Amino acid sequence: MKRANPAQLRQSLEMANTMAKHGIRFVCIPVVDEADCLNLASQATERMERMALIAEAAEQRT
Repeated sequence: MKRANPAQLRQSLEMANTMAKHGIRFVCIPVVDEADCLNLASQATERMERMALIAEAAEQRT
């Protein structure tokens, strides 16, 4: 496993802080390599899009 550089660590912490600030529950998952990081980031994006659709649907019902 290769250590993350400071910029990568800062980016990860910024994302975690942003999610926490918005009340989004998340799980910290270690990344094996760059391909794994891209895969997990893609999954996170898909989940966020799904959450946005759920929130929009809830707003329309109120």
